[in-house]
Amino acid sequence: MALVAAIGWGIACGVLRTPYWAVAAGGTGLAALGFWLERATLVSPETMARKDFYLIVVAGLGFFAVVGVGIVSLSALIATWYLPRL
Repeated sequence: MALVAAIGWGIACGVLRTPYWAVAAGGTGLAALGFWLERATLVSPETMARKDFYLIVVAGLGFFAVVGVGIVSLSALIATWYLPRL
């Protein structure tokens, strides 16, 4: 769900030629949505019992942030190249 939303946000930003701060803000917000959707797995008893639980949480946040902003940026770039301006 968050992946589809990230691609949609990127296409909308590309078609509307928004500044990059809007692309990055949307990507970060969608990364937070993806992290929130995975919260059940992250706070499961098996994961919380691990010694490196906080490392897993920080790595998850970093991964979602990089992937979220990256997917939105790539979608915006492709939309800028191939779709007409509204």
